[in-house]
Amino acid sequence: MPLNLDSCITGVFVPGNIGASSGQTPVVREMPQRAPTVIVAAIIEAAVATDAVIASSGYGVAVVEPASAVDAPNATITGAPFVTVTWEAATVTSVTLSGGNLVATNTGTSATSQGAHVVSTSGKTSGKYYFEDTLTTIVGAGGANYGIGVGTTASTYTNMGNAATTGVMMFRSGSIYSNGTNTGTTLGSRSSGNVIGVAVDLDNRKVWYRVAPSGNWNNSGSADPATNVGGITIPAGTMIPFATFGGTGGAASNVQTTNFGASAFTGAVPSGFTAGWPT
Repeated sequence: MPLNLDSCITGVFVPGNIGASSGQTPVVREMPQRAPTVIVAAIIEAAVATDAVIASSGYGVAVVEPASAVDAPNATITGAPFVTVTWEAATVTSVTLSGGNLVATNTGTSATSQGAHVVSTSGKTSGKYYFEDTLTTIVGAGGANYGIGVGTTASTYTNMGNAATTGVMMFRSGSIYSNGTNTGTTLGSRSSGNVIGVAVDLDNRKVWYRVAPSGNWNNSGSADPATNVGGITIPAGTMIPFATFGGTGGAASNVQTTNFGASAFTGAVPSGFTAGWPT
């Protein structure tokens, strides 16, 4: 509890020249009142299930701690912070990066080996992740291989751009390919400025695409990554995000801007999914 250093003393006895036969009356001089001096202790501790975010006792003791799911009042739980990925500059082909290596601009035309991917050491085999890709600029037809998706760490830009061999891609046409095959699912032809939400569930090996913020997942009213309904199969392997360019009708200066979680998303993150792709 706090310590009142002033105690309860409000005056001080002043003896003066008082003796047994002095006949003088003892004097007590009043001391000026002042606010009690209180020592306040701060306790830093790990959170437990019943702690409050800032708890104040009747003794002026503050408890400062990380928030937990049942903390009150007004506790907001966002999970532990993490570092998100970018496109890996060392492995791009016919692409220049800008904007903190999140903006990819192609420099080739119809060549199929154009693209960018995340560093292989950030590959995942489990977990659920959400990221968004803005089709910032589509020049002309954009190129048949203009797309966004995930592939194995051993995938090539040509394999991913042609038909998503060893991965899953959604192309500028809106068609979604999985492991070399057109799934028949399409979001319809896309245009410059569209934002594509990508939900990757590696626990169940499924992926969902939508036009953010609120388009239907995989263009189906019933598909939902939060409930593992209507997903497209992801082939086996350790997965990383890929962006591809080129192909039939390809041109230079197409642009994709990808948000791996370093800033706010356009659409809501599906329940149970990590907001971004951690390193």
